[in-house]
Amino acid sequence: MQDSRQYVPNPLRPYYVPPSIGTDALANATSSAPKSSSQGSGFTFPDIDYADYIPEASPSLTGSIKSYIDQAFWKYTTVVLGQPFEVAKLILQTRVAQEDEEDEEKPRNRHRYQYEDENKMNGYNGYEEHSSDDEPNYFTSAAPFEPPSSSRSPARGRRGRPPRDLASPRANDRHQDSSGRIHLKNPHSLLETLSALSSNGGALAMWRATNSTFVYNILNRTLETFFKGFLAAVFAVSENDILSSSAGGAVPDPSILTSTTPAATILISTAAAALSAWVLAPIDAARTRLILTPSTEGPRTLLGTLQALPTPYLIPAHLLPITFFTSTLPTLISTSTPVVLKSYLGLDPAMNPASWSVATFLGSALDLSIKFPLETVLRRAQIATWTSPAHSPPKPSSKRKAITTIVPVPQSYRGIIPTIWSITREEGFSETPKDKTAALMGKAPRRKRKGQGIEGLYRGWRVGFWGLIGVWGTSFVGGLQSGTEAATSEAGVHGGKF
Repeated sequence: MQDSRQYVPNPLRPYYVPPSIGTDALANATSSAPKSSSQGSGFTFPDIDYADYIPEASPSLTGSIKSYIDQAFWKYTTVVLGQPFEVAKLILQTRVAQEDEEDEEKPRNRHRYQYEDENKMNGYNGYEEHSSDDEPNYFTSAAPFEPPSSSRSPARGRRGRPPRDLASPRANDRHQDSSGRIHLKNPHSLLETLSALSSNGGALAMWRATNSTFVYNILNRTLETFFKGFLAAVFAVSENDILSSSAGGAVPDPSILTSTTPAATILISTAAAALSAWVLAPIDAARTRLILTPSTEGPRTLLGTLQALPTPYLIPAHLLPITFFTSTLPTLISTSTPVVLKSYLGLDPAMNPASWSVATFLGSALDLSIKFPLETVLRRAQIATWTSPAHSPPKPSSKRKAITTIVPVPQSYRGIIPTIWSITREEGFSETPKDKTAALMGKAPRRKRKGQGIEGLYRGWRVGFWGLIGVWGTSFVGGLQSGTEAATSEAGVHGGKF
């Protein structure tokens, strides 16, 4: 008897040919094919390998925990390696330049100058050796030698040098004073700042607020992702398009080009960055205080510092505008750069890899040029939360203790534009290269202009710039290696020009 399940041509479908695989008859005909577990279904696929299409089994609980620990360790290591430079940059940004930086060296050299003047008045020339009259004569008499007494000869140490208390200050004392503050001759030098920190508080002083920075980075990334997904659901935008575009990186991410609604993606990413910055503004302000205060200034924990805010655990009102602009403008530039390059300049990351790389580098440089002045104003507004009387707690009965900082910081915060004006036109002094060259050559007296100019807004810019160079160089080389053969040859021709 013929099997009823065997295929019989249908007269209504004379040209239909069933597939050669999948029928139970063919499966039974081949001895190597396994039997189907479901006898009721008429089709099986024994010859298809699903290993390439189905991902591996979900990891175990132990594997998941180990993966999270490895990621956390890697991120913490990244924070530890970059924290000294971030600390130095923040110190340079918040430090108020003095009217004349040279005046800081005069009190420390006053005793040495007085000692030299007294020696010259008494007939001595600096730190010269003992004269021949002061040397003992070992060949005239056997009497014990007595040093000649002279009222004009001051006490001297070994080799005729002045005593230690009158000598020039030691190398590790020239950067600090009795109040614990560090002194910097060059207000733009990162290395001098790191040296002053290590001389003042030891090597560990360069890693101030490392744990607070790690907590802030983790929460910032988490909250920004959450707000992106939330806003995407509210405005009916594809969540995959929003989450795939990562903003805030050193190099713009071209994944936004695959978005179906790039304008909405840019706006949602910018809004998510602003909301995340507002929520975490108290932690950022607490981190600034932990970096700028000495180790003897309490509290030294993140929770204790948050409780010391005028509005505990909440962002102070004066930080709202500057925090908004600091978080939104760089994010807006970073996310919109790929769209502008693709739509208006006709550049494509796959067809023009070298030109795309150079254009994104210029966009990132523009991002840094806007971010650094705003960040300088933000840091000064954050430390003014504890130093300005205008931001005191609303309760008049509460007593606030004035904090001690390791560098001179602003005692008040008047707003974004007034702070920028104060840095460029009121703080410290500046010299043009022409005036400096003329003064060194003796052709003209030294001319100093009040204010630091635009350069004062970009203290510590080397940290961000060299970080951008490193990330951009790595992505450029990686793009050359992973691109197609044509793109690789084109990028290689232009790569020598960089």
